[in-house]
Amino acid sequence: MIRAPEKKPDLRDLSAAELQRLMAELGQKPFRARQVLHWLYKGGATSIAEMTDLSQDLRVRLARVTRLAWMEPAHQQQAGDGTRKFLFTLADGLAVESVLIPEADHHTLCVSSQVGCRQGCAFCRTATLGFKRSLTPAEIIGQVLYARSVVEADRPLTNLVFMGMGEPLDNLDNLLKALEHILGPHGLQMSQRKVTVSTVGLADRLPRLGRATPAALAVSLGAADDKLRDRLMPVNRRFPLAALKAALAAYPLKPTRRITLEYVLLGGVNDRPDHARQLVRWVRGLKVKINLIPFNPFAGAAFRAPAPEDVARFQDVLVDGHLTAIIRRSRGQDIDAACGQLAARAGLDKSGAQR
Repeated sequence: MIRAPEKKPDLRDLSAAELQRLMAELGQKPFRARQVLHWLYKGGATSIAEMTDLSQDLRVRLARVTRLAWMEPAHQQQAGDGTRKFLFTLADGLAVESVLIPEADHHTLCVSSQVGCRQGCAFCRTATLGFKRSLTPAEIIGQVLYARSVVEADRPLTNLVFMGMGEPLDNLDNLLKALEHILGPHGLQMSQRKVTVSTVGLADRLPRLGRATPAALAVSLGAADDKLRDRLMPVNRRFPLAALKAALAAYPLKPTRRITLEYVLLGGVNDRPDHARQLVRWVRGLKVKINLIPFNPFAGAAFRAPAPEDVARFQDVLVDGHLTAIIRRSRGQDIDAACGQLAARAGLDKSGAQR
């Protein structure tokens, strides 16, 4: 559960500059803001009362105008492969999920940015929820802080992928505040190479994202043909492939960095060699690598997983076209935690509506 539902701003909803202004309004010197930031992101504080190098009077005054919530899952599951899925019940009763994936020497967290999603991708279970609301910066960061608190010391949380519930660029202001604290020297100081923001391709918001954060970029493509992508991903009707490619070509990248294209392979729909050849032609001139993600079935889905031999054949066409193409192994399928399967199931009533 998430504590402290009062209608006051959460300290983790504030940017570093906003926190500095707040402390100035409270008559405090700048170093007090640095102390608070330390407690929020390095000191492990779960309440304002724990910030013991602040005076008791200042803690009381700070608690009058702000709050500090700590997120813990109301429900969690563990898959046979060790993947853990957390369901967080938010202060307003809505629910959101994130997924913690163990690797040999580290963990990756799949982070959610919204409750539900308005993008309507045909192969994504989250889309069946519709859009409820965007998460606050504190709710985004809260998923990360909880995951960090439960991983083993010899397998730390080093990688984040914003590929959970919601479209991150549809919640860009809050996403950027969260990334400031995730990547910044005052915050969690995670590696910009290991924090990835995934989008369906909101081309009009990509320039701001690229200017504002050094986090890695991933784009869900689904098809390199406008007619097929229109059907699979309604965003293509607003930003067709030509507009998306122009935005990706202009995206600011360091010399050694590439954009990741995520291509969900749907059996008999977009997994033929001709589709792969279309993709080879479309990416020409872009600095990309391609993640091939075999579709993860869910109840009521209109698609099936591709045959393994079709996945391998698709990859061969891309490699023959001199592209880097990696087949991503699904994790957590047995608890509906794999890519495209998140729907906050423990937060659904019998009708399928979110409580």
